[in-house]
This record gives sequence, structure tokens and C-alpha cells, in this order.
Amino acid sequence: MDAFKADGAEPRPAQYVAVSISAFGFRAQADGHTGWAALRRIRRSHPALAWAAVAQVAVLTALVAALCVAVWLR
Repeated sequence: MDAFKADGAEPRPAQYVAVSISAFGFRAQADGHTGWAALRRIRRSHPALAWAAVAQVAVLTALVAALCVAVWLR
């Protein structure tokens, strides 16, 4: 993709997207927005990345819940 339009008009603004994934969850930043607003913007342009971040949090939550149950039943 070229940053400039074909007809020589104004250049398109740069898009900034960052997703930081850690053991405690994820942080999303997109075009100066954070949190849910950033996740909505990322979901529009990069749907697979947004689903991967949500799935990672869901899997970690399930693992922590399973660990708590296993310790409690012990």
C-alpha cells in the first residue's frame, strides 16, 4: 500500500496499532485510543488479531479458574 493517493491528493494519515499481550491480559492502542475504543478500531482493521487477544485472555482465565478448583478440591 502506498501512503499517497494515486491522484496526488493529501496523503492518508498513518495508522498506529499496538497490542501488548502478557500473562495478566492485553493492552490495546490504536490511533491514540486505548482500551475498548482501541479494540473496536483494531477489530475493524485486524479482526484476527483482536480475536487472538480476546481468546488469550479467555484461556488464561479458564486456566486460573481450573487451578483454583484443583487446589480447592485437593
